[in-house]
Amino acid sequence: MLLSRQLILINLLYVLGIGLNIVFLRFLSLHLDPLNNNGIRFLTGGLALLAIILWKFRASLIQLAKSPKLIAITLFVGLMMSANMYFWLKGVKITSAVTASIFGVLAMPFGVIIAAIFFKDERERIKNKSFWFGSVLTILGSLGFVWYGKTISVGEGFILGSFFLFLSIIIRNIQNLVVKFSRELNVFTLSCITSLVTSISSLLLSQQAGKFNEIFATPNWLLFTVMAIGIYAIVVGMVLTFHIIQTQGLVTYQVLELLIPVSTAVMAYLVLGERISPIQIGFAGIVIFGSSVALKLVEFRRK
Repeated sequence: MLLSRQLILINLLYVLGIGLNIVFLRFLSLHLDPLNNNGIRFLTGGLALLAIILWKFRASLIQLAKSPKLIAITLFVGLMMSANMYFWLKGVKITSAVTASIFGVLAMPFGVIIAAIFFKDERERIKNKSFWFGSVLTILGSLGFVWYGKTISVGEGFILGSFFLFLSIIIRNIQNLVVKFSRELNVFTLSCITSLVTSISSLLLSQQAGKFNEIFATPNWLLFTVMAIGIYAIVVGMVLTFHIIQTQGLVTYQVLELLIPVSTAVMAYLVLGERISPIQIGFAGIVIFGSSVALKLVEFRRK
């Protein structure tokens, strides 16, 4: 079954939005401690979502309050998100934005296997030969895109940074698995509680590490930037992510993740002026075609 135009638009917004978000977070990782970064961003984004919920989705808060199971799920997802973002920011600070995005490519097979183990509908999706043909093309295209971009420099701290990114990927896949189990909960409410739990846990850890007071020494322009990016990142990186997982499944989400290196590089080119080579454009075409086949945007028939 082909994706509807509405789903295609949502997926396109997600891919482009995450690419821009990675560029933003790469910038912030160089100017602010990861714990304070997460604390401020998630607090601002969570409060913005809370305002939307009180305006449009009050019933979902009542549903949450009456269900100990849903409360436990949101708290767990929040703690996982906190750990995920902490290790991701540590990793991207040591390596680079595109290096971080390529770990999503390498994690794709792991995420698909985990999804297929726990969910019957995910197992049905991966039985299609066009999915595997498109996925292999997309993985090869993504790896080639990053390799020829010469944006990965193996220097001091690269192995440690890669380890942090690997931990982030493992935690994210477990977190996404839990998100799909909570499909009965409104995605805005789930994102809001997750954001606030992530913020509180990050700020408490910052206080324990003796870094909390650094927030008060942060320039006003940087604090404003962190808060603005926080609202943007929560809407794109959490609400859209959870929506795609709950409505389209983990397999579709993993395929979309394969497009992130291309999206990140394009946004880095537009925002930071980073160069994209002609051969990268060719690999980008392979990525787009492969993902289109895997998501059944175009039909693939084996003769």
